[in-house]
Amino acid sequence: MKSKPSFGSRIVGCLVLVALFTGSGTFNQQAQAYPPAPFHMFFGMLRDEYGTPINVADAEVILETSSGVQVKTRIIFGIETGANYRLEVPMDAGLMAAPYQPTALRPFAPFRIKVKIGKTVYLPIEMRGDYASLGQPGKRTRLNLTLGEDANGDGLPDAWQRLINGDLSQVQPNASAGNGLTYMQTYLAGTYAVDPKGGFALNIVGMSHGVPQLEFLAVTGRTYTLLGSSDLKTWKALSFRIPANGTNAPARTSFLTDSVQTVQIEAVNPAAEPAPTFFRLVLQ
Repeated sequence: MKSKPSFGSRIVGCLVLVALFTGSGTFNQQAQAYPPAPFHMFFGMLRDEYGTPINVADAEVILETSSGVQVKTRIIFGIETGANYRLEVPMDAGLMAAPYQPTALRPFAPFRIKVKIGKTVYLPIEMRGDYASLGQPGKRTRLNLTLGEDANGDGLPDAWQRLINGDLSQVQPNASAGNGLTYMQTYLAGTYAVDPKGGFALNIVGMSHGVPQLEFLAVTGRTYTLLGSSDLKTWKALSFRIPANGTNAPARTSFLTDSVQTVQIEAVNPAAEPAPTFFRLVLQ
C-alpha cells in the first residue's frame, strides 16, 4: 500500500512562497528573500596629504565595485577612537542566484575606495591602482586613507616629504627623523609640522597628592590613550583626568583634540591595584 503524504511534514531546503491577499479578491504569490548576511564594516582615518585628519562636513568616503555599485558614508570627527569614518557595506549571504538587494555585495568581491570633497573626487594613496576584496560578513576592517600623491610608492605623501627635503629619497619611511621617531612615525604623529626637533613624548612634570602629573603635545585630529605598568612587562589601559577641566573633571579613557595644544593629565588608579610607576602614551 502506498502511504499518504503527511501534511505535517517539514519542508526543508525549498523556497517558501507567501500568499498575499490584495483586498480585491485575488492573491499574489511572492518569493520570500533569503535573509542577508551581516554587513561588513570598514573604518579608519582619512587624512590629507600633510597627515592631518580631515574634518570637513561635505567629505564622503565611497566604496565602488567594478560593476559600478556604490556605498557611501560621511566623515564624522571623533566617531570612534582613531577613526573619522565608518562604512557599513550590506552583504549578501551568497546562497541565492541574485542578491537580496541591488547594493548587497558578495564576500571577496572586488572594490576600490574614493573620497569626494565638494565636487572633487580623490583616489587615496593606499587604494591607488588597486582593487581590494571585501572581507567576511559581520567583521570589521581598518582601512586608513591618505589623499595626495605618492610617486615613489614609499607610503608617505610626496607633499609632506617635500616639506622636509626636496629630494624625496632623503625622507625614507623607516629612516630616523632625528627626533626619536622614524619619518613614518613622525608623519602619523603630526609633530614635525609643529616642531621638527620635537618627538612624540610623554613627560612627568610634577606630583599632586601622590599622583604623577603627565604632559604631552596633542596634535589636531589625533586620539590619545594611556597605559600603565608597575614592572614594564604587563601594561593596562588607564583612565585619566585633565586637571585643567576642574577638580571634579570626569575620568576619561581617551583624548581627541581639534587643535595643537600641550595637555596635562593625571592617571586614575584602579581600586585595589598597585599604582603604576611607568606610563605609555598611545596615539591612534
